Amino acid sequence: MTKFLMSYFISTLAIITLILSGSSMAYNGETPNIEVKGQASVLAVPDRFSLSISIVERGRHTDKIRAVVDHKSNQVVQVAKSLGIKNHEINSARVTLRVVEEKPSITVEGVEVSQRVGNSSFPNNQHSKVYVGANAVNNQNNIKPKYFELRRTISINFSSIKDYDQFLNNIIKLGVSHISPLAMSVEDTEKHYQQALVQAINNAKKKAIQIASHSNVALGKLLYVKELSSNYYRPRMSSAMMSAEVTPNHNSQVGNQVINASVLVKFSIQE
Repeated sequence: MTKFLMSYFISTLAIITLILSGSSMAYNGETPNIEVKGQASVLAVPDRFSLSISIVERGRHTDKIRAVVDHKSNQVVQVAKSLGIKNHEINSARVTLRVVEEKPSITVEGVEVSQRVGNSSFPNNQHSKVYVGANAVNNQNNIKPKYFELRRTISINFSSIKDYDQFLNNIIKLGVSHISPLAMSVEDTEKHYQQALVQAINNAKKKAIQIASHSNVALGKLLYVKELSSNYYRPRMSSAMMSAEVTPNHNSQVGNQVINASVLVKFSIQE
């Protein structure tokens, strides 16, 4: 009898211990929740434009090509200032100079030229011979004059696309043809990103409510929010535009640019 009571006591204690252990796991476990990802996009109109052009001249004398480049550069800067562009929006300090290596248009190596001698004192069919060797060509190449290329790059920032169109039309008349693609950007990207971020949170909540409704549970309070995106914005580049492709009657269209935001949100489930 004593053995039976002892066995019964041990079995009962094991069951009680198991029940207490299960309750502890439920108590310490994570609160039932719904986790969703929210995304949103905001359209922004570019209000910042940047253009780079290059004034390039070649010649044998650096002082002469420098004078030509400086003259054209001053004309370009004056066109920008006539449109109301401030000095701090103009950068014309980038100048490069390089030696141009030009290959000879004609290369002669080891040519033998025969000519019939017209003097009757020589036997018939006798020819005089002249040899043009490679050494003569090499000597000529060694005294070939050097050519230099001078390039000045001018970068200008615009706040209006209309100013850009007018500037482009005017500098083309000056003979400028090295035009880089136009860069378009949004100046206050943080304001637009914050709008997208709030909308992303709202979209996440709507998604969580829909999930809870289809699961026959009630959505509880907000437990967790994590920002997955950041205000990383890359300016857009338009296609390259050369002088032959631009007409004075064309008005550039900039379109909209997209700023995205995304979040990870967790809501509790009401008991």
